[in-house]
Amino acid sequence: MSTPCDAESIARAFADPAALDALRRRHREEARADLSRIHPTWLARALREESPAVRATVAARGPAALGRLLRADGPLPAPDRPPHPEALDWALALWTERLVGGSDRDDDPPVIVGLMRTSPREAYRLCRGVGLVKSALAGEGESPWVEERLGPASPDVRAWAGRDVIAVERAGASGRRGAALLGLVTAFRLLPDCDPFVMRWALQRIPYPIVRQARAIAPPTARQAPAAVRLEGLILRAAWDRLHAAGRIAIPHPSGGRP
Repeated sequence: MSTPCDAESIARAFADPAALDALRRRHREEARADLSRIHPTWLARALREESPAVRATVAARGPAALGRLLRADGPLPAPDRPPHPEALDWALALWTERLVGGSDRDDDPPVIVGLMRTSPREAYRLCRGVGLVKSALAGEGESPWVEERLGPASPDVRAWAGRDVIAVERAGASGRRGAALLGLVTAFRLLPDCDPFVMRWALQRIPYPIVRQARAIAPPTARQAPAAVRLEGLILRAAWDRLHAAGRIAIPHPSGGRP
């Protein structure tokens, strides 16, 4: 597995024992994925290149939701003899190596907090709420509160938001699902500022096919326009504050944090 440490982190760690301990803890967390916080579709993806025998073994002994997902693709082979205990231990220990673990941190940016510290239902509400705000900026529907909160959209902002709306429609998503996908596109614009392992840790909570669809609409770029990233952060906060005030998301937006 690739190391989560960059050169700057390593240099700081060797100069500061406390930083070294934090770096070790972070590596342990990233190397040990908590399967309860990962959507089963990511688990199935982690097994995609494994042998039928390994897939059948994990289906029988791994998370129940994963077993159902694997069997939905077709029957799995039944072993003609019990597996060797050591081989079984290795298979069950190593099949998760393509997954990433993590933990909540005080300095997590709002987009990570929104994806990881909310319930799955709340995370969906947040994505959909963000999508509705962006639709309003594009001139789709009547949402007077969006203009009150963010101000009237300039022609450039309206065209920018409209391009995302059109891209989601071309992806075949509409209605509530389309709004949620549009909100996830906003998350994708904010995630590149995060540590790559933290970004992967957060995305694993969302069904993989939806993540792949959002990634196709908003592919990661080497350089993003700061103004667009800032606007995405304002959109996220506007939707979050409204949902929290209505009691539809339990935790408030982490004030003072990055977008």
